[in-house]
Amino acid sequence: MNSIKIKSSISFILIFSFCFFAPIQSYSQSIDQTFDFGRQLMQTNQPDKAIAAFQRVLFFGNRDFQQKVFPNIAECYFLMGDYSSAARYYDLAYFAAKTDTAKTNFTFKKIESLIREKSFLFAQVEILNLPDDLTHSLTKKKNLYEGIIYYGLGEYEDSKGSFLNLVSEEKQKKAVLESFSKLKKVEKINPKKARVMSMIIPGLGHFYAGDVRNGINSLVLNGGFAYLTLQTMFNYSLWDAAISILPWYQRFHMGGYNRAEEAAHEKIRDKTGEIFEEIIVTVASAQSSTRNK
Repeated sequence: MNSIKIKSSISFILIFSFCFFAPIQSYSQSIDQTFDFGRQLMQTNQPDKAIAAFQRVLFFGNRDFQQKVFPNIAECYFLMGDYSSAARYYDLAYFAAKTDTAKTNFTFKKIESLIREKSFLFAQVEILNLPDDLTHSLTKKKNLYEGIIYYGLGEYEDSKGSFLNLVSEEKQKKAVLESFSKLKKVEKINPKKARVMSMIIPGLGHFYAGDVRNGINSLVLNGGFAYLTLQTMFNYSLWDAAISILPWYQRFHMGGYNRAEEAAHEKIRDKTGEIFEEIIVTVASAQSSTRNK
């Protein structure tokens, strides 16, 4: 009788173990398959669908999956151009990583995401998190990012120093220095000055900012309304001119000097962008020639 009870207990334990552990094994396999499916979606340029698959892995899987999933979600957001979310997940990947090499890699990727988002101050903070004992190639990469960040912040002297660290030949150094010297002219452009100039003489601020077409438009429009105001005042009365023509003149005059200020800001952005492209081309050429040696 006892033998029968023991056999029954063993049978129950075996059945229970199969029912309990078999789903876990199947469940674990399905999580792996979901992760692989997410990777396939990434490779077929479907990052939004891949994110959904990776999120399921995070929800149903254990913490061990985090160090694989976080970098992939970050990369998906990066591919989609959502650099803010990419930076957030690269940060999560950093804390889930188990090696210093991986942590350094994710820090660089987070910095790149922040640069693309133009969050230069946050990128500058992340630069400080990089270790001191970087390899030669990673040191060059750090110098490049520093140059871009300082340039984006308008700290041109620091930017120049970082970019000069990336070139070795005198010709290339001269090209970098010449590009940065052009910024002195750009720094002389004063948007407030353009605004005041157009307040005094409509269109003058546009001419100062190099926006000739809108300068002529502003001058002609405001001149026309000024003429109509005077004609109405002389032919009718000051009151008629004040209530019928003057509000329109004020509207176009105000819009004119506001646009003159914006035109000056736009000129600054365009010129600094052109100079930045010159610098990047010089640096890229220097790096290419170094690799070919």
